[in-house]
Amino acid sequence: MEIILKNIYVGERLSRETTAFQATLYINGYKVGAISNEGQGGPILYHPLADKGNLLIREAEAWCRKLPPVIFPDTMVDGKPMSIPMELEIYLDNIITAWLEQKDREKFRWKMEKKMASAIVFGIPEKTFRVLRFKTPIASMIKCNSGVERLRRDIHKLVLPRLAENEKILNTNIPASIIKMMEVGEGRWVEQGRR
Repeated sequence: MEIILKNIYVGERLSRETTAFQATLYINGYKVGAISNEGQGGPILYHPLADKGNLLIREAEAWCRKLPPVIFPDTMVDGKPMSIPMELEIYLDNIITAWLEQKDREKFRWKMEKKMASAIVFGIPEKTFRVLRFKTPIASMIKCNSGVERLRRDIHKLVLPRLAENEKILNTNIPASIIKMMEVGEGRWVEQGRR
């Protein structure tokens, strides 16, 4: 069964105990109608467009009950991880959670890429980053030998000593040929996938 949400809107200010949202629900390609949650701990509300929408919601509920239960490995009950049966509401909540996580990743990447224009950006890919700022844009620095030398020197003196275990330089705006000139030792500062 295909269950998709489109036109998702999340009201972060309204979210208290649960995520406040509105979305359009599609089941097996059919526009069932709108769904929403007020964010106050209550259930998801369904607003089907027609009787077929009601029928598809019931079919989706039955389908979800056949899915494996949701397991919480950090919560133990009688020596076993807690689990609860899958339901349509949980399934839809998981879709909203995945959508929010994707939006957070996109926002993180956008902020990081914006900083790259005039900084060496380093940290843990997809998680955290710090910056070493320059007055001159990186694009201008890599056009001349003195700029490349300044980058190399500052990376070795000011960035490499500050790198923690899983951190790397994350800049994607420095050509591979220049990175190769700057690389030393393990090359652990090079952005993932650049080698």
